[in-house]
Amino acid sequence: MNKPLALASLLAASLASTLAASAVPDATTTYRVRQTARLTEIPAGARQVNWWIAIPDDERHQDVLDLTVTSAPGTWRIVTEPDRANRFLLVEVTNPGTDSLAATVEFTLRRQSVFVDIDPAKSGPITETHRRLFVDELRQDAPYMAVTPTVRTMADGACGAESNVARQVALLLAAVADRTNHYSIDSTVPKCSPGDAEACMEKGGGCCTDLHALFIACARARGIPARLQMGYRLREPNAGKEVDPGYRCWAEYFIPGYGWVPTDIVEADDPKGLGRARWFSGLTERRLWLNSGREFDLPGRAVTSHRVNTVVVGYAEIDGKEVRVIPDEAHNLPAQITRTVLFTEIP
Repeated sequence: MNKPLALASLLAASLASTLAASAVPDATTTYRVRQTARLTEIPAGARQVNWWIAIPDDERHQDVLDLTVTSAPGTWRIVTEPDRANRFLLVEVTNPGTDSLAATVEFTLRRQSVFVDIDPAKSGPITETHRRLFVDELRQDAPYMAVTPTVRTMADGACGAESNVARQVALLLAAVADRTNHYSIDSTVPKCSPGDAEACMEKGGGCCTDLHALFIACARARGIPARLQMGYRLREPNAGKEVDPGYRCWAEYFIPGYGWVPTDIVEADDPKGLGRARWFSGLTERRLWLNSGREFDLPGRAVTSHRVNTVVVGYAEIDGKEVRVIPDEAHNLPAQITRTVLFTEIP
C-alpha cells in the first residue's frame, strides 16, 4: 500500500542537516572475505557452461587489497565489461557431468563509510557539458528505468517549480520513500523483480532494485544524472558465519559541486535504522560494492540479441541458453545462481 506524501517527511529529507552531519562518524573497516557462488540445475548431458560471477574491484570508497581464485571448475579468467569497466570472474566448463558447480574467491577489502553533507546553496546547475558527459546516466529510455508519462508526473509533482538540483534530489528521495515500501516492510509487494520503476509505482514498492529504479527514472525525468550500484552487506551479526548475504543495491546521483553521491532508500526508510538524513546522502562502511549500472555487455556471451540487464550474483549460459538469475515467483522457482559469504574483520 502506498504511503501518503507528507510535508514533514519532505522537510526531514533536507540534505543540509548540520545535526546529521555532526552525528555521522567517519569509519573504515578491513574485511577478509570468502565468497562462494553456486550454479545449479545443470541439465544432464550439458556440453558447455559459461558463467560470469560478480567480484569486487576498487571503487572511490573501497580498496581490494588482495584477491585469489581459490576454487573454480574448468578454466577461468578475469574479464572486464567494456562500457563501465565492471569486473567478473568468467568460468568456462566443457562437459560438466554434474548438476551443480561452485567457484570460490577470497579477498581482503578495505571499505570506508560515506556521508556527503550537502548545502543546496553550494550546488551548481546541470550544464550542457554535464549532459554530454553523462549521456548514459541521463538516458530516458533505459529498460525498466524509462521516463514514462507516469514517472514524469510523479517527478514533477514532487519537485514542482524547484530548480535547485540538491533540493530536487531531496524531494525525489522523500517522494519515493513515502510512496513505496520495501518487501521487508510490506509483505504484499513483490519480493523478486528485475527492478522496474513502473511496476514499483503500480504496486507501491518491491525489492531494493525496484525502489532505486524508480528514483533513478524520476531523477532523469528532472534532468539529474543517476545510476544503479550493486553489492551486498557485511553485517556485524554475520561475522565468522557462512551465510547468504542476499544483495543490496543503491543509487548514486550527481550534484555539481559535490559529484556522485550514494543513497540507499530502503535503509533510509527502515523504521529501526539510522534514518533518512544518514542514508539519503551516504552509506556505512559495511557495504561491499560489486558493479555499476545496468545493461551489461559481458565478454564471451553466446546470447547477443540483448544485453544482461542486471547482475546481482552472476549470469550464466548453458549450451547457449540463459539460466534463471532471479527467482521466478510465479512458478515458485529459485534462482539458479546463489552466493554465500564468510567474512572476518581485520583489526
